[in-house]
Amino acid sequence: MKVSIIIRAYNSEKIIKRALESALNQDFPKKDFEVIVIDDGSTDGTLKILKPYQKKIRLIKQKHQGAIKSANLGFRIAQGKYLILLDSDDYFKPKILREMATILDKNPKIDFVYSDYLEKLKSGKVKAVSTKNIFNILACGVMYRKKNLKEEGFYREDLKLPEYDLLIKIERQWQGYHIGKPLFYYNRGKESLTRDKKWVKMALAELRKLHPNKIKEIQKIRKY
Repeated sequence: MKVSIIIRAYNSEKIIKRALESALNQDFPKKDFEVIVIDDGSTDGTLKILKPYQKKIRLIKQKHQGAIKSANLGFRIAQGKYLILLDSDDYFKPKILREMATILDKNPKIDFVYSDYLEKLKSGKVKAVSTKNIFNILACGVMYRKKNLKEEGFYREDLKLPEYDLLIKIERQWQGYHIGKPLFYYNRGKESLTRDKKWVKMALAELRKLHPNKIKEIQKIRKY
């Protein structure tokens, strides 16, 4: 297995199908990737939506643990040597696996690959977000080598934004590769925690406390 796509889902009945279809319909050999869906104790119709797909995906059901523990569970059980997260309100373009995996295949010294993305705004408009500033990346849409993530211990589970904690730690230790075009859509849902300015402020304060020598890097984190 080359690539594992890990989808975190919690009460996602209205949006999970689009994300799932974008994962399953990749321009990539079917035998070379798997789709893992971590249902984090949904109480709506998410599992009903997923039922017709059960032969095409690995569906893991758990009691509600939160997005971070769901990601780590997916990372641990993934069979692919490359890992990429996809949240249920986001979706991939058809060539994201092919473009990212090809780079990792051809360049053993590259540790992770990330791309620009299209962000859907409240107004309904879509804006392109460049990740030339690497701190514009999201948890979604970054392809890592599993062995590296495992050695790093995956995500810290006591932080609100562990994806940036990970990035701060690996930015200069690992070699990343930036694809300068959008390969996925980011849609920040109405209930997203990052819409809560107080929550974001607390999350950034956690990072500053944990990494007091990386204040400049933390200041570069994308605005929510």
